[in-house]
Amino acid sequence: MQNTRDLKLKSNRGFSLIEIMIVLIIIGGLMAVIIPKVQDGREQSNVKNTKMRLSEISTKVNEYYAECGKYPAAITFLTDDDAGCKNWTGNPKLKSLLKDAWNGDIQYSVSGSGYNLKSQGKDKKEGGSSFDKDIYSDESVSGEE
Repeated sequence: MQNTRDLKLKSNRGFSLIEIMIVLIIIGGLMAVIIPKVQDGREQSNVKNTKMRLSEISTKVNEYYAECGKYPAAITFLTDDDAGCKNWTGNPKLKSLLKDAWNGDIQYSVSGSGYNLKSQGKDKKEGGSSFDKDIYSDESVSGEE
């Protein structure tokens, strides 16, 4: 009876250190491949989100132009009433449009024949490449995209 119980205990042994290390190496390798893909996907999503915000602002700029006959002087026309145009009423709920997906300020300026609207991208600096590249509205007069 004692021998039968000892045999059962010996057959229920755990994993060896080598087996555990092999599993950890496999998991580590998978994570090394998966994590960069997830991060790239997040950044691509931020770029698309910022482009959508720029498009929404462009629509509002064009509405302002149709109502007032001129381009707004500052991007704050979205949230504040403009004394220079009695037909325009700002909407404080649009405050979220003033920031890009990386929480940087959306830049707006008026030029002679139109306006420029851009985000400085992930790095919040002029220029850049990949996800750090500046993102321009499709309707910006000096846009690079």
